[in-house]
Amino acid sequence: MLLTFAAALLPWGGAQLASGVDPAATADRAVDAWLEQEPPQLAQLSRMSPTELCQELPGLVTNPAPEPGTRVNIDDRRELTSDEEGVRQYSYSAVRPGGQLEVVQVTLEQREDEWVARRVEYRMASSGGRDWLQQPAVTWIFGLFSLLVLYLIVTPSFLRTWLARGMAVLRENRGVVLFTMVLLYGVFALGVYTGSQLPAECTDAALTVVNEAITAVGAAEAYGSGNVARAAAVTFYQNFIVVTLSVTFSLALLFGVPAYLLSVVSFFVQAIPFGLVGTFSGPEAIFVLVLILLELTAYFLVVAGGGILLRTLIRNGFGSLSLAVGRLALMLPIAMLLLLVGAWYEAAILLLAGP
Repeated sequence: MLLTFAAALLPWGGAQLASGVDPAATADRAVDAWLEQEPPQLAQLSRMSPTELCQELPGLVTNPAPEPGTRVNIDDRRELTSDEEGVRQYSYSAVRPGGQLEVVQVTLEQREDEWVARRVEYRMASSGGRDWLQQPAVTWIFGLFSLLVLYLIVTPSFLRTWLARGMAVLRENRGVVLFTMVLLYGVFALGVYTGSQLPAECTDAALTVVNEAITAVGAAEAYGSGNVARAAAVTFYQNFIVVTLSVTFSLALLFGVPAYLLSVVSFFVQAIPFGLVGTFSGPEAIFVLVLILLELTAYFLVVAGGGILLRTLIRNGFGSLSLAVGRLALMLPIAMLLLLVGAWYEAAILLLAGP
């Protein structure tokens, strides 16, 4: 995922509620600080300058204020197991207003000689990280799938036939493809430029939002394990199954237009962190460019498939709907292959070579 790569490039920062040498005591102080927070007022936020808002955003995202009246039993601290090196987690029993029982969880990260409390939240809010994706069986299945795809590529197979037919559709509709690539790569470039113009205080805010995104899809845990195959499996699932197949392809089926609209907004936003840290002027630029070419081209080809679907219907009428959908579907094998290579590439350079 581009967001995972962006998180690795951004300097560490973000909101913190407490820090100290003793992790347990740090967790206790973080809970106390969390309970003292008050929900922000919309009117107050609207009066802030961009710099002030960027300074406040990390705390609003990672440590939103608790529900007023929440009580936490500090004496009921329990340490939880964590698969990530340099990370400790603690839980506390708590009571929400109305007597509702709750669990509050604190996540600490080790930075040099001290522990930093980076997240305090209700336990319910941190669930849903796609735990099944982290299982060893999924990693093995993904590895076997990758080998199968490689075998189908180097031998005469249905996959090679699909790829050839998809390339033929692209050549036949090169105008639509060129328009899509210029538009969406241009939008991405505009996002990078926008990020480069933001104040330095926005770096922490960008890092916080990016980390929230990759944690929600299970990427943070996968990359934190240090297992290249596991990280690649999670990356491929998110990039192809969720983004490409479930979202982009589904929207492209709606005569293409929704896929274009979503992509313009999405890739503009995703590009901003790269501009914040001057990615394309540093030594890691070549790695970023290769990853962008693999992943963005895959996404944009499916969006272009929506344009090809619409063009086919306009030229041939609704009687050609099955032909139009078939042409769109032929973009999926090409996107799948690009994203499979991209998943292994991204996991390898982040975990083995480093950004």
